[in-house]
Amino acid sequence: MESIYWVISRDCNLRCAHCYNNSEPGAEGLSFEEAARVVANFPEPSSVGRVILSGGEVLHVPELLFETLRLLRERYPDGAVPLWIQTNADLIDGEMLDRLLAAGVMHISVSSMDDFHPRSTLRRRPYLEDLFRSRGMVAISEVPAGEKHGRGRYRDFSFWGATPDMWIGKIWPRGRALETRTTKAGPEDDFCSRWSGALNFLEAEGDGSEVNVQLAAVYPCCPMTVRPIGDLRHEKLDAILARCGENPVYQALNRGRPEEMGVHLGISVEQALERTRALGNCCLWCDEFFTLHYRNPREPEAAGIPGGRRDLVPVAKLLAAS
Repeated sequence: MESIYWVISRDCNLRCAHCYNNSEPGAEGLSFEEAARVVANFPEPSSVGRVILSGGEVLHVPELLFETLRLLRERYPDGAVPLWIQTNADLIDGEMLDRLLAAGVMHISVSSMDDFHPRSTLRRRPYLEDLFRSRGMVAISEVPAGEKHGRGRYRDFSFWGATPDMWIGKIWPRGRALETRTTKAGPEDDFCSRWSGALNFLEAEGDGSEVNVQLAAVYPCCPMTVRPIGDLRHEKLDAILARCGENPVYQALNRGRPEEMGVHLGISVEQALERTRALGNCCLWCDEFFTLHYRNPREPEAAGIPGGRRDLVPVAKLLAAS
């Protein structure tokens, strides 16, 4: 697969209104032992293009971050799989950057360049770019195409955020973004078939072939389904994806077509699109489908998995929109 996006902790130095997974100071994170069990169930080096560590804010939990990086270096020696971090960069200084580079980080993705983060965060960009370049890093836009994603001699960086021109610009209707009505997503915003959606999550290669791991819970997309598809403390990621590959619900999500999830259950595409319009977005239709229409006994109970519980739209509200 192209990448594994792994939230190792939801502990964060900020509490942003647009946060999809309710990260905040003191939120849940993995133990060292749980992180080790997750890494042991990651695919072989030939089967994964990169691992992106995220949060929360990964630099807010440095002990866990550097232990996880150590585990990943053992699992993927000699840089076999590039290691990235995604950060708001509030806690980066020269000493921290040197530690990250020494720990094998090949790319630093600064994802806080938007109006949802404090102005103090935005004002750090010139300082951060100078700091990165002082350590020999280059902007990812300057890296030759064949050597992007940490597969060449370059260590690189990028700046981005939840701006209107980005694939995430309308904000997923998830977590605190839904509570605060920060999301502006409408029925026309098909997050499922965009970057970080479920499109191609079952594929061995290609754009968008990525899974989202929230602590130990595996999801087909970053916005997250109601329940995770597996628990990486107890099952290999390859086995989880193979199981989903046999299931028509996840086959539809893999095509980026959530309106087709229920066809085998007698829910037509037209009915699904009608519910999408009534609820306001395909992610909310996905919630309704998994809440009211579908339960697979082969999937683990979400409540017992770190990262497996997701704050949902109450079923009563979904029904009220019917």
